[in-house]
Amino acid sequence: MSFKSILLLWINLALALAFYGPRDSVVELTPKNFKQVVMDTNQLVAVEFYAPWCGHCQRLAPDWKKAAKNLEGLAVLGAIDCDQDSNKPLCGQYEIKGFPTIKVFKPERKIDKRTGAMTKKPQDYPGARDAKSIVDYLLALQPSEVRFIKGDSSKVKSKKSMSIDTFFETDNSTLPKALLFTDKATTSPLYKALSVEFGGGRMLVGEVKKSEKVLVKEYGVTSFPTLFVASPTAGHVEYKGKLKYEPLSAFLNEHALPVKQKKSAKKEKSASEEESAPKPEKPKVVEIASDSQLQQHCLDSAKICVIAIVTEAEQKETSEMLNKLNDNSQLYRFSWISDTKASDIVEKLDLVADYPTLFLVHPSKKLYRPYIGVYEEKAISRWLDQVATGRIQAWPFEGKLKIQDTGRVRDEL
Repeated sequence: MSFKSILLLWINLALALAFYGPRDSVVELTPKNFKQVVMDTNQLVAVEFYAPWCGHCQRLAPDWKKAAKNLEGLAVLGAIDCDQDSNKPLCGQYEIKGFPTIKVFKPERKIDKRTGAMTKKPQDYPGARDAKSIVDYLLALQPSEVRFIKGDSSKVKSKKSMSIDTFFETDNSTLPKALLFTDKATTSPLYKALSVEFGGGRMLVGEVKKSEKVLVKEYGVTSFPTLFVASPTAGHVEYKGKLKYEPLSAFLNEHALPVKQKKSAKKEKSASEEESAPKPEKPKVVEIASDSQLQQHCLDSAKICVIAIVTEAEQKETSEMLNKLNDNSQLYRFSWISDTKASDIVEKLDLVADYPTLFLVHPSKKLYRPYIGVYEEKAISRWLDQVATGRIQAWPFEGKLKIQDTGRVRDEL
């Protein structure tokens, strides 16, 4: 091989290696990962079809990297080398005739008339080939699943809007909710991207504008932005971290429902097998009569504990009411304590010693809140819903809660 041929080979190799590497935010695409990265995501994806020897591709590469870096967490930028033999069928599938060609894949799926399958149909990128133009164009196309939340249902004018009551009624027993209070006129690209990432049945994402003064006051919001999650397992949790993609995504992922995994045909159970499978037993309503019971039933649980303090005359009526509340709740664990064993708790939490009374406690977060109102099922149920949605805030406490161990332990109710 001549020196000229060797030099040309090294130049071409250097060009190929210099395009996109592991440190870049650009995803190198191949037939092996194209479906996962481009087709199986709800995010906006832009793909550059290139050849390493192409001068226009070489000039685009720095801007493509810069745009990908600026859009991290908001959109995916990929690149596929059409000069590689293994990639040529994929480039041919999208009828690539010149380099670089940029195609944009939006989340919407349509029926492919040739195959009858649902697929994404890309559109050609028509803009300038600099980073700013690429970023601006993709942000303008960015999808969103954010619902605009109104305090007054009469203000709901579009499918994107929703009243606060409807927002929390939607799959309220199982679906976590994220609610952002903002003073911005438009939804941020980051919140749009997160709404798409955690959409699809994992979490309902809402936004409240500063102009919704009733809601701002009702939720005690004093600064913007304020973000919290109302979770069926963790209750009302406010976000305290940095307003960056990675920590926000981690926070929402902690409270969102898990990603649904696709099952193979071999692993799927029949309907009869699903019906016969035992369902997890719901925790029963119990009397707490010792520190060990309090620890086991309430303090070791990730759920919020709702505890009634009652006299002997009110125990039967209270147990019936708590059982009804327990049947309709996924968030709380219910129990009761005799007034003769609760004096330390009443003193520590400064509860009203007018029985029956009721309070909730979140042990891992050291939070509690006494119930004040009519002592009946519907009123207490409404109060618990308000706590779950953040309209009523819990209060902090210190130290340990203790039971006076002066009597026998009763059977489970």
